[in-house]
Amino acid sequence: MPPRISPRTFMIFTSGLGVYGTTVYATYHLYRIHQLPTPPATLQQPAHQKSYPGVFDALASEYDTKIGWDEWLMRLGSRRKELVGLARGNVLEVSAGTGRNLEFYAENSAIKELCMSDVSESMLMAAYKRFVALAKSKRPMPKTEFKIMDVQDLAVPTASFDTVIDTFGLCSCSDPVAALKEMARCCKPDGKVLLLEHGRGHYQYLNEALDKTASDHAVAWGCWWNRDIEALVKEAGLDLLEMKTYHFGTTLWMVAKPITR
Repeated sequence: MPPRISPRTFMIFTSGLGVYGTTVYATYHLYRIHQLPTPPATLQQPAHQKSYPGVFDALASEYDTKIGWDEWLMRLGSRRKELVGLARGNVLEVSAGTGRNLEFYAENSAIKELCMSDVSESMLMAAYKRFVALAKSKRPMPKTEFKIMDVQDLAVPTASFDTVIDTFGLCSCSDPVAALKEMARCCKPDGKVLLLEHGRGHYQYLNEALDKTASDHAVAWGCWWNRDIEALVKEAGLDLLEMKTYHFGTTLWMVAKPITR
């Protein structure tokens, strides 16, 4: 008769198998990425990156399901909540997608009105459905409207919002500098531009991996994850007041404002 295994021993054993399996899986993929050819240096520049706007219409119905686990694992919900908590007054969210920030707007009583905008009608419809579900659950949502707008050409008056927010949208703009300039234009001089983005990190080996996989990722997700976000914000002429980075520098949490000229 085989010896009995205690629950504690079993847990240690299975945990060890899990760690081993994860390590093998990660090592395999790192090796696979290392073997990929090095792309031209220009591939990290938006001018040399093809746009895939139709991807978001195709992904809209299953977008939340596909990215939910990744966002939970990276604790991005906490980053979103912290950022949205800084919003005040009349708020414009650009590239709002499926409305993953909506639940956090419900917790911020300093917001008077909210405009959710996106260039993808399908993504914005998903955001509207999320809003309706939150309203039915009796969450205290601010007065909210939904508008189909391109962040690079926003059909709103200059200096009309107290807060402009973008979360993970700069990776998919064909011209992120133009998008940032539009955000600044729409923001009041004493307002804030709040950004949560992903891009190049602190380490060269990591950036090389992002570069090598960027094209395939863009085709699948419409997102170029190898952009230098901090450099783009500065190029657009925004005054960067605060910045925090996570995940080896690939996630950037930023508070900026328009530069008064």
